Amino acid sequence: MINRPKTHFFQNPENTFFLFSSVAVIIILLSGNIPFFWDNITISEYINFYLSDSFRHIIPPLKTDFGPLTINALYLATCCAIFGKTLLVCHLAIIPVVVGILLETKKISLRFIKPDFLPMVYLLLLFDPAFITQVLLMGYDLFLLYFVLLATRTLLEKKHLLYSISLLLLVATSFRALFFIPPLALIHLMILLRYDKALPQIKDALVYLPALLFLISWSIYHYLLTGWILINPANVVHISINGPAMVVRQLIYILWKITDSGKILPWLFCLLCILMYYRKLRTHKLRLLLWLLFAPLAINSLIMIFLSNPVGHKYFLQTFVFLIILTIYFLQQIHLKKIRIGIFILILAGFFAGNFIFYPQKYGNAWETSLKVLPYFSLEKDLAAYVKQQGICPGDVYSYYPITNNHKLSYLQEDFAYADASHTHIDSCRYFIISNVYNIINPEAIHAKAKKWIPLKHFSSGQVYLTLYKNPAR
Repeated sequence: MINRPKTHFFQNPENTFFLFSSVAVIIILLSGNIPFFWDNITISEYINFYLSDSFRHIIPPLKTDFGPLTINALYLATCCAIFGKTLLVCHLAIIPVVVGILLETKKISLRFIKPDFLPMVYLLLLFDPAFITQVLLMGYDLFLLYFVLLATRTLLEKKHLLYSISLLLLVATSFRALFFIPPLALIHLMILLRYDKALPQIKDALVYLPALLFLISWSIYHYLLTGWILINPANVVHISINGPAMVVRQLIYILWKITDSGKILPWLFCLLCILMYYRKLRTHKLRLLLWLLFAPLAINSLIMIFLSNPVGHKYFLQTFVFLIILTIYFLQQIHLKKIRIGIFILILAGFFAGNFIFYPQKYGNAWETSLKVLPYFSLEKDLAAYVKQQGICPGDVYSYYPITNNHKLSYLQEDFAYADASHTHIDSCRYFIISNVYNIINPEAIHAKAKKWIPLKHFSSGQVYLTLYKNPAR
């Protein structure tokens, strides 16, 4: 009789992957009625354009167009054309993307950690406020994250064809591929020189050719039809070059975003481990993992600090994935189980608590990358129902983005939208919605005005509130 060593469920990474993929699918199914929100409204605009245009044109109108081919929007529009234009269809459509992210995370993680520790990676990923909220909101950054992880994994495995295809898909999804491809190329060069002990050859450069050719040909095609590339002339305010003062400010914002929402805990833990144990643990694995974490973060930050576009947590999803892997890599080096589990639970609790950190309104509160946003959607529906019940014309009700998003885009339903107060003087508004969800520089001025207005209806839940006021002077 052969005595086989006993194994538990999580020693098989396929079991772990299946379990957490199932959990992710259930989460997506439960989020089927959550609308398009914040920047994701742009994807809804693409979907509505493609369907109304019957896919005759691939470039949308100027207001909607932000430059790239945007194959993720084409994919979602195709799903809606086949199965119906509903929120549930759009949520279901991202299941392959989310499962793909979990699959690539597993394959990359197992290069650095033991299979027993893979559940810890998945738990931290699903507890990460930015990632899980983007899953619930079917965020388009999930597509970028998947292609980046696919590119990273195929680069490490020297699967050059798949690597080249993943870079092509990145470019076809967003011009933010220009943030991701340079660090990948740098890591590629480092692997060749440091690990393969070989000089780069022409064949190594050829893997980048399809993405480069596509970028050039698409840019030419787009320019011939629209007269612009990269920067939409209707959106110049958000994409301009920063001066020295704003460069410093953007750098501070980046440091804030990557340590916010509980991320300060894994950063401190990893930095402490690097300082204390780097010489002892100085292996090829650790060096490579540090490259995968810091090379993209450094290059992305170097680009972002010179651009005026606001820095968001979701821009660092790739960083968060590799930070989690590095955290678990160091945790598995701790042999005392109680200490290891204690540190892990502390970081996990920090991630959960990070969803509910609240800052002064003028600094923004990561509404699209934290779970505190969830009550907003039911409150917004209740407010819309009240406005209809009272016979108030929504065009007479003013507020700020994202409250002013048209239901035709957010819910894929009726044409119902409030007026944008950023284009008018507040004193001329007949009705006004005050909330803590929008980000404005001077919320105090709005609240001061509200003291002179008549409150008609107040809705609140969790950390979110919406209050409808009537201007007595109108």
